[in-house]
Amino acid sequence: MLPLARVLLKAGTKVLLMANRGPTINDITAEELVQLLRQAAELDGLLRMAVASENIRVVCSGSDLPVIDLTQLSKEAVDATADCDLIILEGMGRAIETNLYARFTCDSLKLGMIKHPEVAAHFSKRLYDCVCKFDQAAQQASPVRVKG
Repeated sequence: MLPLARVLLKAGTKVLLMANRGPTINDITAEELVQLLRQAAELDGLLRMAVASENIRVVCSGSDLPVIDLTQLSKEAVDATADCDLIILEGMGRAIETNLYARFTCDSLKLGMIKHPEVAAHFSKRLYDCVCKFDQAAQQASPVRVKG
């Protein structure tokens, strides 16, 4: 995601990277992502300036699953995304299996590759097909509750 983040930063966009609290399959955790961002910023002037100005930052989703239940986001994640203009959900679990039809009050982009035969059959797709779905902001988004 850092190459896409760089493109967005060059365009003057603030970038919020969200990752899981704990490890799941091969996904990066929020703690690991903070370290990776710091290391990348040491080598990249654009990232270095963005980190220093907080134009790019990492937030923990509160989850430790390969999917993301938007009704179970951490308070930190909900608060951090309150004024987003674009949400990008990446990966089969987060973008396709659980949130392909989720609507947001901002634009959204769902990106993922179908890697399980059951998911391919459910969506009438082939194994390893890629999904790229853009939705414009909805007037009324799906409700999101903050877990206590």
